[in-house]
Amino acid sequence: MKRLTFYFICIFLGIIVSFSVQAQASNLNKNFGIGLQGATPAFGGVSFRYTGLAPVYLQTVGRFILSDEHSDHMLGGGISYAIFEHQGRWNISRLYFTLEGAWRYNKEQEDLLEEGDLRKDILTTTLAGGIAFGGEIVFSLGGIPLGLNVEVGQGFGREKSDFESNGHAGVYVGMGIHAYF
Repeated sequence: MKRLTFYFICIFLGIIVSFSVQAQASNLNKNFGIGLQGATPAFGGVSFRYTGLAPVYLQTVGRFILSDEHSDHMLGGGISYAIFEHQGRWNISRLYFTLEGAWRYNKEQEDLLEEGDLRKDILTTTLAGGIAFGGEIVFSLGGIPLGLNVEVGQGFGREKSDFESNGHAGVYVGMGIHAYF
């Protein structure tokens, strides 16, 4: 099973490299990006980026999950400053610092009795912020500029539920993928 997974990863990376080499002439400098961005433990969703103010970058992230038994909403934003940016022939790489903040609303139903006769909605809201250091590489995949980013930072926040209110602080890791247009 491990060998099969290794082969699939090698084939996938080979396809990415071959498409990138074939699309050498594409313009990697685009102002808008859309993709997926996430951070531990529970923040993330669809992301929009604006890079027209380089070296300052703006980003919003959000998700809205509606369900009778479980709803989870998150809205976040961030502003980044690129401390290093290099544009090569086939890619753009940048290192940046970012200030981020997010709000999350989570509603879950919990059984209070073992037979499930009585259910109670547990509402939890979280307000969090942090500072992170990250990097992004933008390359062309079939003529479409595609950016992969990773960031590590220090976060802090407050989680408030029906029963208690807790402060949280810790290291978080975020990752994302964006297509620029």
